[in-house]
Amino acid sequence: MDKPKESKVRTRVMEILRNHDQEARVIEAQIAAEKEALEADLEFILESAYPSSQLSDAGVRVQSSPDPDGRLVRMVDKRDRRRQRANEAIGNLERQLQQITEVQNLVYTLDTRSKCVLLALYYPYRSYDEAAEFLQVERTTVYRQREIALNRLFARAERSKAFRE
Repeated sequence: MDKPKESKVRTRVMEILRNHDQEARVIEAQIAAEKEALEADLEFILESAYPSSQLSDAGVRVQSSPDPDGRLVRMVDKRDRRRQRANEAIGNLERQLQQITEVQNLVYTLDTRSKCVLLALYYPYRSYDEAAEFLQVERTTVYRQREIALNRLFARAERSKAFRE
């Protein structure tokens, strides 16, 4: 794997470890908001497709659009483009959510010592001192084992499908 991609994966994994709870909640809220916005936009687009009528000088209702079929075609095009944008946005958000889940799953696949240290440090997020107290070991042991565990985690994440673009 090339260095920029490797660095990008490592950076993303660290972001996930540090902020997984908040990030997951924000992403889920963004997905819900995008779906609501899509529904509102589709409703507006549909309403705009109905031909409006106007009163002529004689007081008779006449159609305002000389090309009602063209108006419907434009509505369908607008609707399809809006759905496509929403699907892309939701797809990107769901990929981010999948990465969060994948990091947690990868942590669970590590050896017992690595798994314990990473879970103690990042699930929930704790300082080295808090993790050392929780694990009943020295702070330096947590620091050393964290480095080993992160390198193993990075190697697995770089091979994971969730981090391929």
